[in-house]
Amino acid sequence: MSAALLVYGRVDIPCIRGAATRTPTQEHTPSMHLRNVSTRHPRHHSRALAGTLAILSGTAACEGEVTQPPPVLAEGEITVDASANSFVHLDFDEGVAVVTPSDPVTSTDWHMALRRFSIRLNGGVAGPGSVVGHNLGDNSSLSAEEVAALTPADGEAAFAAVTDAHIPSSSAFVEEGLVPDPGGRWFRYDPISGTLVANPGAAWKVREASGRGFAVFRVVSLEMEGQRPVGVTVEYRRHGPNGSLGEARTVAGDLGQGPVFLSLAEAAVANPAGCGWDLGLTPDLTIVFNADCGSGTFPLDITDDFDTLSEAGDAPDYAGFLSIVAGAFPATVDDAGGVFWYDIRENRRMWPTYNVFLVQVEQRVYKMQVTGYYDASGVSGHVTIRYRQLR
Repeated sequence: MSAALLVYGRVDIPCIRGAATRTPTQEHTPSMHLRNVSTRHPRHHSRALAGTLAILSGTAACEGEVTQPPPVLAEGEITVDASANSFVHLDFDEGVAVVTPSDPVTSTDWHMALRRFSIRLNGGVAGPGSVVGHNLGDNSSLSAEEVAALTPADGEAAFAAVTDAHIPSSSAFVEEGLVPDPGGRWFRYDPISGTLVANPGAAWKVREASGRGFAVFRVVSLEMEGQRPVGVTVEYRRHGPNGSLGEARTVAGDLGQGPVFLSLAEAAVANPAGCGWDLGLTPDLTIVFNADCGSGTFPLDITDDFDTLSEAGDAPDYAGFLSIVAGAFPATVDDAGGVFWYDIRENRRMWPTYNVFLVQVEQRVYKMQVTGYYDASGVSGHVTIRYRQLR
């Protein structure tokens, strides 16, 4: 009985030193009933008391050796139909599952969002959450043909090789922010005309220079002479610091003579000196902003209606350049640093790079890898992600 605990007239053995503790049951807990200790046997009473104290002491030491069950780490694969214009939102609290937050802009009920080849995390300028990510960039140095030659087995091996030892310091994780538009979303190639045309589907909120007001703008016309841009027309709606967006206005610029600088408040071409201009367009198809005087942009989502939007001063941030939202998952599809590489063999297909990314949700860290962009029948926009919780 020296290894037992005296509890209300019973002797129970709660644990064995050096072994994992299990919950006592009738089958597994040896016990015996003690007779009442009588004062007529002081020696026996002293022995019982001494034994009890020794047992209590041993039990206290043993309590620290209780082995907790290992944590259950989520892992699996999910395919999401992300082909629509709206983002599809994922929640990591119960594995990885699709959720429909009432208002993604203000909700913390989602952690990752997918739309075609774009991936966002709920943090920074993309949402009120604190989700951050890190791009391990396993294959970021590969050439186009090397990416095209990658097989699913190569991707699986790269994914399996990433362990919790690859988790960097917290400073290496990044939230969603504003970065320069890498591909000129405001224009596109038109195969019918064989030349570049404006893309009115791309629009931005603008903070005007010197705090004059806010606006939404887009390019609605691009005139070309062969390969040379010669004219551009900007459409915009603006309001003062405390107003709401008004009627659409347009202002045209002649690129044949060089860059054109525009004042949205004046709806006219402006002098590029000082703070009288808000944005400028150049013959090399770049759009610049008067960042020195506070002008900046935030991209409109494709689901935002340019014609009915009422507010342009509510963006979480304004960058002093033509901006897009990006973070650990790059928005580019023309190199090996992102999730996909587009049109490697001029067949208009997305090729997965099999880069592995780390995503941190509170104290949890997941490794993630995008492995596909098409469903079984070849329809695009069906993104497949494999994941495993590392911590």
